[in-house]
Amino acid sequence: MNDEPATSSVAPAERPAGKAGTRPVRVAWVAGANSLESLAPTIQPLAISLMDEMVELCVLCPEGADIRCLPSPPVEMIRFGRGRWGLFGGPRVDELASRLVERKVQLLHALDVSSVRLVWRLAAEAKIDYVVSSYAVGDGKRLGRLGGRARAVLAASYQIQCDLMENRVVSARKAYLLRPGIVRVSGPTCYERPADMPAVVAGGRLDDFDCFDAVLRTFSELKRRNYQCVYIIIGQGRSEKRLRARVESLNLRPDVTFVDPQPPWQFTGILRAADIYISPAPSNAVDFQSLLAMAVGVPVLSVESPASDFLKDGQTTLQFRRGDASGLNMKLLSVLEDRAAARRLAEKALEYLGQQHGPAEASSKTVEIYRRAVAEAAAEKKQQQKA
Repeated sequence: MNDEPATSSVAPAERPAGKAGTRPVRVAWVAGANSLESLAPTIQPLAISLMDEMVELCVLCPEGADIRCLPSPPVEMIRFGRGRWGLFGGPRVDELASRLVERKVQLLHALDVSSVRLVWRLAAEAKIDYVVSSYAVGDGKRLGRLGGRARAVLAASYQIQCDLMENRVVSARKAYLLRPGIVRVSGPTCYERPADMPAVVAGGRLDDFDCFDAVLRTFSELKRRNYQCVYIIIGQGRSEKRLRARVESLNLRPDVTFVDPQPPWQFTGILRAADIYISPAPSNAVDFQSLLAMAVGVPVLSVESPASDFLKDGQTTLQFRRGDASGLNMKLLSVLEDRAAARRLAEKALEYLGQQHGPAEASSKTVEIYRRAVAEAAAEKKQQQKA
């Protein structure tokens, strides 16, 4: 039985008949300081697909934001910097709004909650409606109830959609389930060099000491049993200093390498050289690193995370309890000793991504939501004029 609510969608009569004769929709993406980099694996294919779907796209982002994930040109970048920021640490909204009006932008899209406050002000100043993407359980409380210019909130997972609806951020018909689309490889990439030592990568925010201590204790146990592996931990956080000291106390210094957080394109390269990825810390936000590991064909071991409904035990990942070193050790041994099983897990994860996180489907749904939002706004404006 499917326990997910019916997903909001565009009625068949409202769908565009085709590209021929279809009017372009002008949309402005609004990014926070880290939005483009953190969302790069999903917004890059989306931006490219939208251009083929008659969506004219421009992007507002802070100066210094990494824009390498976007095809610019043809996507126009509008940067705002500290030199034009207002009294309260925000950009000069009147200047940005004027540029949007000049470009006849019809809809704003806050790429994540970090840019929502700017979008609210731009929407009020330029009289343009907006949509918001949500990637974390808890965004419902942070957003509060959105005003009349909010046309949709796009939830990246089922639990996020429930959170938005429970907090009545928008009406139920405007809370869309839109799983991020991601490009995937054709088959598993782990253990492609049988003669090499397996490479095990663990990643995430290094804030929760117990979570990553369980990883280090597992590595120590494997070393005691004479397993020869390359161990890498990618991340930064409050517990990093303690974790480095823990490496010393476990005599793992020659075996474990700490790496600072990497942009997605470099992180992808690391994953492609890896054989196993571990996500040991639960998060209320979508675990994009695990999603990317699955997409490059690497088996994933993870704890349960409410916002990441693509982490399905036994289907796309092998799960263990938070801080449970013995449980992690058992799961890790299963994919180290049975390489065929590890590749089957990676293959099942790739199949699931193809069914639920295809970039073409994500693009199609996004276009439907954009067109519906613009059509509703135009219809309401027409009614107001008649009145």
